[in-house]
This record gives sequence, C-alpha cells and structure tokens, in this order.
Amino acid sequence: MDVRTIILGFLTYGEMSGYDIKQAFSHSIGFFYDASFGAIYPALRKLEEEGYVTKQEVIQSGKPNKILYKITKAGKDLFQQEISGPVLPPVLRSDMLVKLYFNASRTRQEQAQLLQECIELQQKLLTQTEESFAKFSADFDRYQRFCWEYTLHQLEQSLAFLRQRAPLLLNQEEILQNS
Repeated sequence: MDVRTIILGFLTYGEMSGYDIKQAFSHSIGFFYDASFGAIYPALRKLEEEGYVTKQEVIQSGKPNKILYKITKAGKDLFQQEISGPVLPPVLRSDMLVKLYFNASRTRQEQAQLLQECIELQQKLLTQTEESFAKFSADFDRYQRFCWEYTLHQLEQSLAFLRQRAPLLLNQEEILQNS
C-alpha cells in the first residue's frame, strides 16, 4: 500500500492538515507504516491535482494559516478500490537486522554491545507502544485494536527472541574460536 492510499484512508475520518496526517501515521500505524512530511506533502499535492482531495485554507490569528484537506467522492472510490485489492507480502526493512547480519566482522565486545543495544531498542519500542496503546485504545475500532495487538505481540516476541538467543550467539562465537 502506498502513502497516497493511506492518506486517503485517514481523510475518510474527516478533514486533516498535513501535520494531522503525520500525527495519524505516527500515533496509529507508525510501527508498520510510517511516512515523513517529505512523503506526505508531495502525495497531498498529487492527490489534489488528480481530484481525489480538496484543500481549504483556514485563517488563524497569531499563527500561520492552516491548510485542511478533504477527501472527494473520487478519492473515496479510489480508496475503496485500493483496499479491495490483493494483500501483498510485507516488506521488512530493519537497520537492526542489517547491522546484526554483518556483526561477525566486528570485535567480540562490539558484537556484544550491538546485541545489547538491540535488546534495549526493542524494549523501548515495546514500552512506547504499550503506552500509546493505553493512551489511544479507547478510540479504536476492533480492527484498529487488532493491528495494535498484533504489533505488541510482534514486539514482545522480538524482544523474547533477542533475550533468549543473544547470549547463545555470543557463546557460540566462543565455542567456534576454541575448537
């Protein structure tokens, strides 16, 4: 699914500014799909050019004017068409896993440090996600709750895997060096 389709999805809930859309990404689906302002604003421009959204400038006193985007009928139709398509396999991009993949080229101390950093990162992500879930979950529908629970489960399992396997991985290095 692309950024444009997700933006259309958010706009089905009502008018939003670019900032509101960024917050929606961060606070709702950020674990499994995030977008920067550098992706959001060009997508909004293109959606407007193609007639899928309209924009309205709201004058604010003492602040810069706010631009609110609203989905059109054509935008709603496109969104429904896009979410009705086949489910594609997930694309996993992980800086952590890339660094771990090449970790054998580092010193044992660096290897251990990276593994510890990975565990700490996963714990931090889990804690942040649990806090966000507690904060926002009252407003979730059952499918949104399902996605958050899926995310929490993935984080818990990743953390458990790292905690269980990191010491074994480091000990395996010692065994290989001693044989």
